[in-house]
Amino acid sequence: PVSRMAVPTPDISHLSAKDYHLVYEPAEDSFLLMDALEKDLEVLKKNEPCLCVEIGSGSGVVINFLASIFKHTSYYLAVDVNIHACKCSQRTFVHNNIYSFDCVCDNLLHSTNSRLHGSIDILLFNPPYVPTPSEEIGGIGIEASWSGGRDGRE
Repeated sequence: PVSRMAVPTPDISHLSAKDYHLVYEPAEDSFLLMDALEKDLEVLKKNEPCLCVEIGSGSGVVINFLASIFKHTSYYLAVDVNIHACKCSQRTFVHNNIYSFDCVCDNLLHSTNSRLHGSIDILLFNPPYVPTPSEEIGGIGIEASWSGGRDGRE
C-alpha cells in the first residue's frame, strides 16, 4: 500500500452564516471532490500545472484545496456567476495565504474562453445537479449553485 500524506482542508472559518445565505456552503459533494483530487495527487503533481481553474467556485474551498497542494507554482482562477461567491472565493484565497489568483464573475468561461483556450492545466467543475423547476436555471444568486433543472441534468 502507498502511504499518502493527508492534504488539509482549507480554512474557511472567516466565512459566516451571512455569507452562506448568499453562497453555497461546502457540503458532501465539495468534500468528495477534494477527496478525489487528493487520491489523484501524484498524477496531478507530475503534470506540473501552471493554470488551475474552478468553474462555480462558491466559497473557494475546492480551488484553495488545490492551491494548498501546488502553492505558488500555479496560478488559480475562480469563476462563479454569483458575485457574492467571487468575493467569498477571494477572501478564502487571502485567508489561506494564496496570492497568485483572480476571481471572475462569469457564466462558465464565456468572457475568457478565447484567451484561455488550450492553456488550462486543471479544470474543476462541480455542476449544479439538484432537480429543480426549469425556470430556476440561469439565476445568478445562490440558486445557481444547485439548480439542475429537470432531472438535475438540464
